[in-house]
Formats: sequence, structure tokens, C-alpha cells
Amino acid sequence: MVKMIDFSPLRKTLTEKKMVISDMRGIVLHQKTIAAINRDGDVNLSTVEKICLFLDVPIEAVVRFTPDGSKSK
Repeated sequence: MVKMIDFSPLRKTLTEKKMVISDMRGIVLHQKTIAAINRDGDVNLSTVEKICLFLDVPIEAVVRFTPDGSKSK
């Protein structure tokens, strides 16, 4: 199955903010959600919203949709 959800923008945003995803554990994200993000898995849109608000960034800085499953732009 082709993965169309890509959380590489989140990884880049976290790097720019000198953070790691586990910094949000217990504050914004549960461990299972972190695991889903790490494998570019399914995450509720409300969770994406919480991440955006916590990091004070637009949705494009957290996730992108790739209809063909490609990781490059």
C-alpha cells in the first residue's frame, strides 16, 4: 500500500526548533501517536491541529499529502 501522508515537514520543523518529537510526549502526543507519525501512519486531523498550535506553525510545516506516495517534491 502506498503511503500518502508524509510527516517529513514535521521532522524538519522540529529540527529547526531544536526539538525532537518526544518533546511533545505527554503534552500534545501519546506514545502511540508518536509511533504512527514516525512511520508516516494515520493520525487524526485534530492531532495535527494540536501539533500546529503547540509549535505555532501552519499545517504545511507538519504534514503533506503526496497522492502518488512520493517523498520528494
